Amino acid sequence: MPREVLHLLLELPGEADMQTLRAAGDAGGGALLGAFSQWSSDQGSGDLTSLPVEAFRELACGFFEWCGWGTTSVSTSSDTLIEVSITDCWEAQRREGSPSGCHLTTGLLHGFFAGLAGYELGVMELECAGLGSGGACRFVIGTPEMVDSIYAGLSAGGSYEEIVSPRD
Repeated sequence: MPREVLHLLLELPGEADMQTLRAAGDAGGGALLGAFSQWSSDQGSGDLTSLPVEAFRELACGFFEWCGWGTTSVSTSSDTLIEVSITDCWEAQRREGSPSGCHLTTGLLHGFFAGLAGYELGVMELECAGLGSGGACRFVIGTPEMVDSIYAGLSAGGSYEEIVSPRD
């Protein structure tokens, strides 16, 4: 998506448009994945599907930073969850209206990772620097059931770390 379009989308007022922003991001996720594939090929990485996990993480972080998203980390706390953290997140720095979370980025991450995985995923923003968390914007990506379970646990007052930690 051209930067001009992204900035126009970000100037929409508040929470009323969070679904619009997520849908726009999701729609652009395939193009983002295509750009990543081309960019990684230009970097000499070869086939994305054959990359070791650590090499993929480093490549994805480099790409998101190259796109201007901010300092990015991609990690996994288990075999089934991906965590993305963005310091100085481009979307959290909205100029117009009140900050309401990084909905466009949430949609972009969904379209990107679901396209890469080839099946449906859920994406949730855990923390938003634009809403006063003081740190990075943090996202979790997993199956829709897992993300729903994390949301339910957080809504019940649990901490993310407790919810996702392995149980004996």
